[in-house]
Amino acid sequence: MQRNLVWDIPVRLFHWLLVLCLFGQWLTAEVLEDAMDIHFYIGYFTLGLIIFRLIWGFLGTKYAKFSSFIAGPKTMLAYLKSIASKQHAFSIGHNSVGGLILPAVIILVGLQAISGLFTSDDILYTGPYYDSASDDLQQWMQWLHHNIFDLLLAIIGLHLVAIGWYLFYLKHNLIKPMLDGKKTVSTKDSISHSQLVKAIVIMCLVAVFIYWLVEINPPPIDDGYYY
Repeated sequence: MQRNLVWDIPVRLFHWLLVLCLFGQWLTAEVLEDAMDIHFYIGYFTLGLIIFRLIWGFLGTKYAKFSSFIAGPKTMLAYLKSIASKQHAFSIGHNSVGGLILPAVIILVGLQAISGLFTSDDILYTGPYYDSASDDLQQWMQWLHHNIFDLLLAIIGLHLVAIGWYLFYLKHNLIKPMLDGKKTVSTKDSISHSQLVKAIVIMCLVAVFIYWLVEINPPPIDDGYYY
């Protein structure tokens, strides 16, 4: 069998852009000084990525859809046993266990991005909905925003360990297919194209929604002055 297309371009772009966004969020929050404005903009972009991937999980190509890899506990347990014994067939898309990482990341990064809309750096920058939230909601969102990232780091670490396990123990490279989109599968098991027109339309709609959410919809800020 030859290498055929499995991962579409939108899925691959989402994967690597999310990696860059998470690194950028950490860099602008923990390392760089006076970069909080960039931190907020990256957050808005990240929220757009998450919304797009949610939609693409239902309307995208075969292996991008959640229905292709979400499985029950019995299926996941059987897969784990097969990996330990090296007696398993490699999944074409996400396997039943590894596929859990994507929903977990979408939920956690989504909560991280949404909570950022209600947070403040206590100096210059505030999220667009910070002033409209009650004190209790502000504190809750601040707590979420500062603690979810630790869970994300744990999941990222687990993901890297799994990639290493596949590469060195099972002799199966998971990185290359996420770069070129191709795996050694039969033509009937591959996808014909990346459905880019549909993806671009969805991206544009998501971009319009994010602009509305961040720039148009937020209530005006009460600066405390009276005229």
